[in-house]
Amino acid sequence: MADKTNKERLAAIETSIIHIDKNVEKIATNNINQWKQINKNAQNIAGIKGASGVIAGIVSMIMAGIMTYFFKTK
Repeated sequence: MADKTNKERLAAIETSIIHIDKNVEKIATNNINQWKQINKNAQNIAGIKGASGVIAGIVSMIMAGIMTYFFKTK
């Protein structure tokens, strides 16, 4: 294999830089979309946790009422 000239090396470097620039834009766009999805998932999880907390509170109050009723009647 013959050694490349400086112009050929520079052309190869320039081509590599162009490809890197294009990929950086794609990666940045993918990262933005990934973070949007992560934030959406976190909001959904928070909503589910909030709803389950309310349900747990209601169940606890009902159980406390039932227990109080049975212990007072004895």
